[in-house]
Amino acid sequence: MLGVEPSRVGELARTRGIETISEFFTREVALQARTNHGPAKIVTATNVFAHIEHIHEVVENILLLLDQNGIFVSESHYCLSLVETLQYDTIYHEHLRYYSLQSLQQLLQLHGLEVIHAKRIPTHGGSVRVYAARSGRFSVRDTVDALLKQESTGLTDTALDDFRRKTVLSKLQLHALLLGIKRQGQKVYGIAAPSRASTLINYIGLDQGSMECVVETAGSLKIGKYIPGTLIPVMEESKLYQDQPEYVLILAWHIAEELIPKLVAKGYRGHFIVPLPEPRLVHSSAKR
Repeated sequence: MLGVEPSRVGELARTRGIETISEFFTREVALQARTNHGPAKIVTATNVFAHIEHIHEVVENILLLLDQNGIFVSESHYCLSLVETLQYDTIYHEHLRYYSLQSLQQLLQLHGLEVIHAKRIPTHGGSVRVYAARSGRFSVRDTVDALLKQESTGLTDTALDDFRRKTVLSKLQLHALLLGIKRQGQKVYGIAAPSRASTLINYIGLDQGSMECVVETAGSLKIGKYIPGTLIPVMEESKLYQDQPEYVLILAWHIAEELIPKLVAKGYRGHFIVPLPEPRLVHSSAKR
């Protein structure tokens, strides 16, 4: 196994016994990897296509590395899931594109690759895993046409207009929910500060009057700073259990089902607000 990772994550991979090249995936790196290790039977790219500016160069470099009968497996945050579950909070500067299977298929076809299998997976609130090979090397599974048919009805102009309308409604619904809480003099803390939280907080228009703080796990580099565009402080998670605010807004709402039981187990006794796709309350007693 060989990894290519320009960030410090590469250092972590090496400590776990995975040989890793700490460079960007350039043509030179692809040729170096092929020379030193031979052609790859499998090449994977997990949640990176949306972030890369020169995507065609990357696909060409994958072809340089890939064996003639090799398989390229990519995972990308899925545009259909984004629309279905109102994930407007994932639309921010780091994401240059939002992929459907059709767009991935067209991209890969430009470079002589054929999508042979595709499946939806739950990562990041809904991703698509796509298997591709050089054209004509393998039979194409029925999963490809099945998913393309889902997109033909789920990514229409009408569906996108509905997405826009529901986004506005969800904003107003969350404001109404918070208004009722604040009228009673109760506190709301946010939990977790992923990148998507900044989009949600700024679009909704939350400030320190509507949410006292956001808490993060100990050791986070975000502690002691503020949510971008606001004066909402990011504080250490222990404050949640000490203060016991009446409500917690789950900013990493796409993993709410896993996150809420963990917070209850750690001692939080209040209630949870899941903001999307529609704002809803979850009582901690229901998760005990």
